[in-house]
Amino acid sequence: MDIRSGIEELIASLMPDGYPTIENTADLVGMSPRTLQRWLGEAGVTYSELVAACRFNVASTWLRQSDMPVTDIAMALGYTDGSNFARAFRREAHLSPAAYRARHAPH
Repeated sequence: MDIRSGIEELIASLMPDGYPTIENTADLVGMSPRTLQRWLGEAGVTYSELVAACRFNVASTWLRQSDMPVTDIAMALGYTDGSNFARAFRREAHLSPAAYRARHAPH
């Protein structure tokens, strides 16, 4: 497993506890935040890009597979409010969280 996919898995596992800081993530893999940044840079990605991708993946899964309120999803993923989450989600999915849920709901 490469550094990027390993860190992505770790970030995703930390998501239910809120926003995973680079300090916490680096500590869990036994390196300094700066070393983690450097390794990720060599892999062509930033920590914030990985967190954004993981947040989107977790959010889209929860929207498809649960009836958890959108505001609860936002808070669980570390957003300060639902509107920040909705804007970030819309940037990735080109749909609001509610529209995404409606489109991907099991029929």
